[in-house]
Amino acid sequence: MARPRSSICVSDLIPSMNERMMGRFIIIRRFRCSSRLDTLELILADEKGDRIQASIGLDCLAYDSSRLVEGTWIFIKDFGLVDAVGSVRPTRHAYKILWNLSTSFKRTVVTASVDYFKFVRFEDVLAGLVDPSVCVDLIGRLMCVGNYDEDEGMNSTWKQIYLELENVRGIRIRCRLPKGYATKFFSGLKTCADNTILCMMRFARLELSRGDMRATTLCTCTELLFNPSCDEASRMRLAFASVERKLF
Repeated sequence: MARPRSSICVSDLIPSMNERMMGRFIIIRRFRCSSRLDTLELILADEKGDRIQASIGLDCLAYDSSRLVEGTWIFIKDFGLVDAVGSVRPTRHAYKILWNLSTSFKRTVVTASVDYFKFVRFEDVLAGLVDPSVCVDLIGRLMCVGNYDEDEGMNSTWKQIYLELENVRGIRIRCRLPKGYATKFFSGLKTCADNTILCMMRFARLELSRGDMRATTLCTCTELLFNPSCDEASRMRLAFASVERKLF
């Protein structure tokens, strides 16, 4: 049997029948999909910020699945790789990690300065330059919230939420949130006291609606963040403040 390889980066992960792979990753998302109730899905990233999906069957979870916490660095040993199939997938990687019965992990500590976001330009999304089969990260100023189906005032019982995000160049992108995200949206909105509310859709799915691309969710993988702490949000807030000063 071949000896295990040393820890490798996400970009180096290629299936091989003769190698037992291992790697050090941070868990940046933990979720389940209704179509795959028998698996726990993770989005992992290496120290460079490159991301890959991992699937863990219930027979492999055992008692220690509670230790797989978002924001935790783990060292995984003896995992496999399979093709990342599906019309939409959370990461760009051609493969995803498959957790086997022989796979083991332990928590570790890594100091890295990467923020693990993969933002795309609104202009590129609207122009069709972004691959709609891969989820993206979007961030913009929250401009309006509405519901096309009900006349009652804004509340968390809406079956769908429609909103628009605007970037610093004044380009807007429309977003659709299904009912399962209504409570999350309004709970996050209540925590915002600023006049400028920045909203991030992390792992957003792109869909075509009436000839235009808009953002929506992928099962429970998509994450909503309001006024997030990251470099891109800081730059965007400064840019909006600069524009407002010029106007007044």
